[in-house]
Amino acid sequence: MLFSQTPLSISRLPCPPSGPVLSCRTMMRKVIHETVWLLLIAAILAAGAYALRPDILPLKATDPPVKVSEEPFKEISLDAAREMFAKGTALFADARPAVAYEAGHIRKALNLEPAALDEWAPTLIANYALDQPIVAYCEGAQCQLSRELAERLTWLGYEKVYYLGDGWGQWQKHGLPVDLP
Repeated sequence: MLFSQTPLSISRLPCPPSGPVLSCRTMMRKVIHETVWLLLIAAILAAGAYALRPDILPLKATDPPVKVSEEPFKEISLDAAREMFAKGTALFADARPAVAYEAGHIRKALNLEPAALDEWAPTLIANYALDQPIVAYCEGAQCQLSRELAERLTWLGYEKVYYLGDGWGQWQKHGLPVDLP
């Protein structure tokens, strides 16, 4: 029978034959005694460290937790993008395929297709500082190329990357400056 019906007690622990130093019961008592002391010392040290804190930790949350974005890039509004364009502070990056870019794009925008990263990345890095604001855009409400481009730009180390949802459509709709063939 593997398990007995009675609870296990110190007296029923399998003990090796009596050794020259301590009996099994004495050893178990010593282990339990040392464990209790270690726990007591740890509790005293923790209480002491807490008492030395400059501020007291609240017992319950006072403010809701801050929502931190997982994305290192942000969506930008058309008004904010227009302002950056007017001031000339941002580089505009067209994430659409070259054919669409050549048919028309935001004035002075670069064509940076996310799939062609290897082709344009060395030139971009050589000519634009990593703290240069960049606004990525594509066409259509469902277009994800601008988000994809924004993500790849952050991979390259750019710190101020934005994407404009349906950027080309909104830009044209509001009659903002474009380059056409």
